[in-house]
Order: sequence, then structure tokens, then C-alpha cells
Amino acid sequence: MFDPLVQRELIETTSRDELRANANQVVPVPTPQNDPAEPFVALVGTGRILSETGLALTDRFGIIEESAAEPEQAQQAMMAMLSRELFYGHIPFRELFGRSRSPRDTSVTLDTVAPLVPRYRNYYHWMVETVPKIRYLRAFESPTQQKVTLLVPSNVPPFIEETLRLLSWPQSKVAYATESTYLIRDLVIPSYPERHPSDFEWIRRDIVESVLSESEPLEESNVYVSRSDAIERRVLNEEEVMGVLSDYGFKRYHLENRSLAENVRLFNQADIVVGPHGAGLTDIIFAEDCTLIELFGDKVKQPYELLAETLEIEYEPMYCRADGADIIVDTEKLENRISTLVK
Repeated sequence: MFDPLVQRELIETTSRDELRANANQVVPVPTPQNDPAEPFVALVGTGRILSETGLALTDRFGIIEESAAEPEQAQQAMMAMLSRELFYGHIPFRELFGRSRSPRDTSVTLDTVAPLVPRYRNYYHWMVETVPKIRYLRAFESPTQQKVTLLVPSNVPPFIEETLRLLSWPQSKVAYATESTYLIRDLVIPSYPERHPSDFEWIRRDIVESVLSESEPLEESNVYVSRSDAIERRVLNEEEVMGVLSDYGFKRYHLENRSLAENVRLFNQADIVVGPHGAGLTDIIFAEDCTLIELFGDKVKQPYELLAETLEIEYEPMYCRADGADIIVDTEKLENRISTLVK
């Protein structure tokens, strides 16, 4: 759907290669040799940010693909983000769709800014696809002597502010979006994270160091992540499941009721994590060495398998009987597997 708009020149886009070629400055982010393509940060110059989605535009209202997704996913992501902007009525429609490249400008103006808006307001998308950009921006600030302000959504979930605090990003360099569009004098675009192992090593190291600097009691080493308060992917026989798991030293946790720091400490000390598919499993990023057993019903998705592979964490899917959007676990099968893991 997006390609015809570009081909008919109704929308201008800037690809990753074009961004690197035309930017005022490009700063590479050091990574080990075994990582995928090297991350980078591009200083674009004058541009705009649509704050609902974090979509960035050039001074000619061309969409910067890197602000939406990695190259293979950029077209689909841009279409979804444009749809959201149109739905909320925030999009500069005439300018974006080629009617005017020299519009009247009512945008609020900021200086040196990078968008830090997760594609979805979800913990996984924040931690995996958004937080690594902070590492890239720090690598940009050091050689350029530029001080970058992060533009983040207003009314953010608590985990966003807590992440910034644990990573020691100053509040003086955070702007909470209250307007739909911002004109940026020096627009800074970090490359879209692509599961670089070094990104997760950095997140784990810096956040765990911040958390463990505070003396707190140890958590249980075997963790069951409950979704009993969710609207889907609940384990309907959870009490039966806990009857089995408690014999092996498991404790049940509702991660959404705990602070990020508490969950970081919990997963950092975990040996085995069991839970249905859900954003809480993202915290395996903070584990040093654990096994993740992910419970599925009819719908099987791979993000945590791919994340575990990147983290070199042992991963096992367990396929359960579906009951609508929820699941029923075969406790005998689960116990057989747990008994081989618990020494």
C-alpha cells in the first residue's frame, strides 16, 4: 500500500543509505565484530518530529525511514505510523502528501533533539527497540560535544521514566511531548536497533549496576510470571501449576505490580523462568544465566525465542491446550521438564 504513494511522488522518503549519504554528520557506534551492521547516529539538520509516533521528517517533509524501523520493516512500519497520526489528526497532511513543501509553520521549535518514542507503548518495544538508541546517542555526544535532548511521549508508563533514571540520563535532557509536531533545529536520528548483543550487554550492565548498588534482600531463583490479571493468555489452571512449581522453589510474580528495579533484581538472580507469552519475559535481558520456558496456546510468536538466542540464554517453548485466548498447562509435562532442570 505504501509503495504506490512513493512511486507517484505523493510521499517522499529517506532510506538508510540516503540518510547516511546526506546527513551533516554520521557517527558510528563501536560494536564487536560479531554484531550485525554497525549502528550509527546521523545529524540531519533542520527537521520535524511527529510526537504521537516519533516519526521524523526532513525539512522537505520527507519521512526518515530510520525513525520507523530497520530497512526490511520500514515500509510497513511507516504505513502503520502514518495511520496513527492520521487517526489522531496530528499529521501535516498537505505538506506530507506533496501539496506544499514550504508550509506555514506552527510547530514548536526545539534545538538538538532525538525522538525516543517506542513503536508501541509496550515494555518489550521500549526495552528492545528503543532503549538501545540511548547507547548510540551517548556515543554521538562524546566526539561531537553535542548535548542531545530526548523527545519522549507525555503520560508515559512508569517504566520509561525509571529506565531513564537507572541509566542516569538527566531529566534536564528530556522533553515530554505536549504538541503534535516539533520543528527541530538540529535533528538527531539514531539508527534503528537490530538486536545487537552489545546493546543488551550495555543495558544489563548499566541498569543492574544501578539496581544492585542499593542493598536489598535476595529474590527467589526460580520465577513464575503470572498473567492472571491480564485479559488474555492467562493460565486457567494456574493454581494447579503453582502446586507443581512450588515444590521446586518457584514463586509467583505479577511483574506489572512491581518496579523496574525490583524486576531487574529478580531476573538477574533467576535460574529458571516460566511464564506465558507476554511483555514481562523481556526482563530476561537482565538474567546472567537462566532457562526460559515460554507457555503458548494456539498463537505462537517468536520475539522471546529470538531475544533468548541473542542473549545466549537457554530457551524452551511449551505448547499448551488453548481455551479461547487463554491456556491450560499440562502439569505432568511441565513437572517432567522442570525436574530435569532443578539440581
